[in-house]
Amino acid sequence: MRRFKRRSARMNLMHFRVLTRRYFKQIFTSAGLFLPMLLQAPVMLLILFIVSQKDAFSAHDVTQANVIAFMVIVMSALMGILNSYREICKEREILSREVFGGLDITAYVFSKFFVLSVVGIVQCAILFFGSMLFIDYSFLHLSGYAFCFAAAALVNISLTAIGLFVSALLKKSESAILPVLVLIIMQVVFSDCLISLGGGADVFKYITPAAWGVAVFGHASGINGWSEWFQKSMYDYNPFIPLAALAVIAAVFVFLTVARLKRAYRQKD
Repeated sequence: MRRFKRRSARMNLMHFRVLTRRYFKQIFTSAGLFLPMLLQAPVMLLILFIVSQKDAFSAHDVTQANVIAFMVIVMSALMGILNSYREICKEREILSREVFGGLDITAYVFSKFFVLSVVGIVQCAILFFGSMLFIDYSFLHLSGYAFCFAAAALVNISLTAIGLFVSALLKKSESAILPVLVLIIMQVVFSDCLISLGGGADVFKYITPAAWGVAVFGHASGINGWSEWFQKSMYDYNPFIPLAALAVIAAVFVFLTVARLKRAYRQKD
């Protein structure tokens, strides 16, 4: 196995391409994988249509506008975590055999992350741009639409990376229920949107992807200027700051996943 440790970058890239094609093929040829991914965004969009106030942003309704921003972002987060939390632990036996055969772990993780990110971006596009059919966002600038879509997509991608890390920690997908539940609760409670945070709890919003995503919506629509009694510090951030924070979160958890699997299979080198 020593010779595989000296693989060239070209060989690792070949592994990535092969794995990426294989995983895309698995998704499109397996109804059990394809249908849930296909239906998630339309179902979320239907729920958003039923409960949202269509003129919340144009009418400067602080409460309802926050509810919509919260729902779009948390729904994006849910799709990301649901897509990824079982992806590695369900393939443990196959992965073990392939690592013994010389599979590059970094290429394996990156291929999973890339494919699921593509799926997540498509899902978020359906959710966000579909919601524009019945919600008048009335952002301050046209760039607000691009920033908010990017926020939803990056929240999805961040939770995808976190889900892959959770999956790498576990050997059975059934064991992921509790950590996934904790992650979902974190996105709801620490999004700093519907629930006011104070004291030590306020710190957790900075490590919660949903809080950064909602901040982009808040800034793009200028919610802090609608009312004297409503102010959120994160809503004043330049959109590039939350987007960069989300990108960093995703990158950190992808590399933590690689490190975890390399440690788990270090005896196979």
